[in-house]
Amino acid sequence: MLMQESSTRKIYDVHSVFYDVTFGRLVRRRIANAIGHMDIKATDRVLDIGIGTGASLGYYPRRGQVIGVDLSAGMLREARKKIEQRGLAHAAVFQADAMHLPFAADTFDHVFISHVISVVSDPVKLLKEAQRVCKSGARIVMVNHFQSTNRFVALFEKWLCPLCTKLGWRSDLRLNDLVRQAGVQVDYRYKLEQIDLWETVVITNKKDGMVVGQAA
Repeated sequence: MLMQESSTRKIYDVHSVFYDVTFGRLVRRRIANAIGHMDIKATDRVLDIGIGTGASLGYYPRRGQVIGVDLSAGMLREARKKIEQRGLAHAAVFQADAMHLPFAADTFDHVFISHVISVVSDPVKLLKEAQRVCKSGARIVMVNHFQSTNRFVALFEKWLCPLCTKLGWRSDLRLNDLVRQAGVQVDYRYKLEQIDLWETVVITNKKDGMVVGQAA
């Protein structure tokens, strides 16, 4: 089930009003934990793709530079409020399409992709753009829901996908397919709870040829 950027932008403009007290509250702990896996140094530049309302901003160390992009002007309005209210001089956000990032190759030391890979119409293209703009050896960290490997749960997620799409995301994205088509290899992946809707996936960016990998 394909997402459409024009309708997705409108959906998240509406979501921005209540996002922090609903979905944002649910994923806060997972975002904080995932950011810790990037090991951000004082001189590092981090790209946060799909930063939304800026729920992640409070979990970055106050060193280096954090650049956040999002398609929704409504979500970015909330992120800018957080930057101003908290005096986050190391952070900046602006509107951009995650599948056509306005950055040169090898610009960033880390890329964080939180709850957005299943929102765009072409997840593989987004992941390849993340590879392009970050340096060789950089960490790409994703937090997202991926389709279950359990056959019966996966069938339910496929059935549920048309409804989820109307809410702004898809429930049938397979991690194995994504990493194979993007030509990346997963270093490790984990869930915070034994039964958890969301998963954190850690990838080391490799620029010396495309590496086809399977998730563990």
